[in-house]
Amino acid sequence: MRNLKSPLVLFVFAVVIYGILVSIHYTTSLFYQNGRRNFVRHQNTNLNVNQKCICKSEKTGKVYDFCYTDPQNYSSVGKKFDCVHVDTLERLEVLNYREPLPTASELIKNEEEIVFVSTSSDDHYQHSSKSYESVRKYYPNHKYILYGLHMSSEYIKRLPMDTNFEFRQFNTAQYPEYVSQWLQYRFKPLIMAEVSKEFPNVFWIDAHISMKQPNVVKTFFEEVATNRSSDDFSSITSFLDTGHSNFAVLFPELLEYFPSNSFPLLKMSEQVAAGIIHIPRTEHTLQIFKWYVLCALEEKCMNPPGAQIYCNFGPNRYETFANCFRFDQSVLNLLLLNQFQNPHKYFIKLNNYLG
Repeated sequence: MRNLKSPLVLFVFAVVIYGILVSIHYTTSLFYQNGRRNFVRHQNTNLNVNQKCICKSEKTGKVYDFCYTDPQNYSSVGKKFDCVHVDTLERLEVLNYREPLPTASELIKNEEEIVFVSTSSDDHYQHSSKSYESVRKYYPNHKYILYGLHMSSEYIKRLPMDTNFEFRQFNTAQYPEYVSQWLQYRFKPLIMAEVSKEFPNVFWIDAHISMKQPNVVKTFFEEVATNRSSDDFSSITSFLDTGHSNFAVLFPELLEYFPSNSFPLLKMSEQVAAGIIHIPRTEHTLQIFKWYVLCALEEKCMNPPGAQIYCNFGPNRYETFANCFRFDQSVLNLLLLNQFQNPHKYFIKLNNYLG
């Protein structure tokens, strides 16, 4: 009997060990398959964070990681952001948001919840007015918020008399003084973060963007519900392309803060426009916005030394640097491309509807 039991015990033992190994392999594979999501969740925890990257809130006592890590390469860590920005990010509820938050697919069930948000300064008022009128043509009853960039009383008096229209003067006093340098576009991520505290379904539209056809929101919602409900897609979505790569308009100093795993990817991937984007208040959106807002607050991040908006494109708008920078747009694209490795994960082309 002893000789019969011994092989049986060994067999059972081998089966158990095999099961454990399979389980470990499955768990490890699942971690890497969901690496983007696991990494993003790691960003707001205190686990395994380099002590040199830690910033502690004096108000809440919470500790945050202020060094960006490439989601595709955990050993590639960017330059630390200044801890002085902790209070602002907590005020904007980008760091200290309450879980659980809805998913993007849960937020696209009701078109009426969409809130349109835009900005204008005095010199952009004509563009802003046309943009507003184009939205109102197809969405007469939706809430529309216009943030003024130091708009004067003369132009404020011209604003529409609309019960669903709200004007807010952007308060720059609570931010570094260079936020008021409008051509650095720091105001965009900051206003987006401000307004997302109140409204979970924001449709951001720049002053120079107009709607050309009806059913923009419906078309977008249907596309998401049909083809993009997976977590493999970004919750933040752009709707217009640019005709050039990320590399063409990327100052290398930005990579000191947000290292990228692939220069070939930067050259082959088209940059998408940040002029009209859907911003649902989801966990993923806020985790991207952590870095987006930090870059806007950090003096040399969203305005690398020598950066300029005027480009010198050559015949190849993908592989050649055009000696220009797209400020907020370049930053947001880099964050999304690093995360998803494919612009189609955060882009739905609606050029026929918008322009």
